[in-house]
Amino acid sequence: MSLQSLTDAELLGLLRNDDEQAFRELYDRYWYKMYVTAHRKLRRKEVAEELAQELFVMLWQKRDALRIINLPAFLGVSLKNLMIDYIRRNMQEEHYLDQLRLFFPAETFATTEAVQLNELTDAIQTALAQLPEKTREIFILNRFEHLTIREIAQRLNLSEKTIEYHLARSTTFLRRNLRDFVAVWVLFLLS
Repeated sequence: MSLQSLTDAELLGLLRNDDEQAFRELYDRYWYKMYVTAHRKLRRKEVAEELAQELFVMLWQKRDALRIINLPAFLGVSLKNLMIDYIRRNMQEEHYLDQLRLFFPAETFATTEAVQLNELTDAIQTALAQLPEKTREIFILNRFEHLTIREIAQRLNLSEKTIEYHLARSTTFLRRNLRDFVAVWVLFLLS
């Protein structure tokens, strides 16, 4: 029996029973459509690929719990939610970078210092992008939105210990990755 001849509903039934071939068929059937949709909206190839992949990872991970009636509609809505989350995260990061620029207004610096500020801003953005999504979100809520550990735990429905872990992880990572810039800023502030 060829899986290509099966309906989405039949493939979903096999998927609920951990059938990897059924998953592969659904992936082959819909991945490119989801990629094209994300690419058309976001106009970023790598992001579109990543979101389409994330969509199918979620489908596989939640295969036991999902009760899908219309697979194309389910995938479309799920992808839309992933794109909204992506846009929201990027808007937040841009907002925080703008706040950083306001905190250190470029017109108060000479050209060299303005360049250093831009480099620091870019380094922070690059470092934040390397953090895992949940760790980055918790760091931003704490350091830029000034939420307490308790407030973050309540907002994200996580334990305070989990929030502390993510904050420690992000702080260590950023400290290690921004070490060179810290030295430059100390010299600049002392001059």
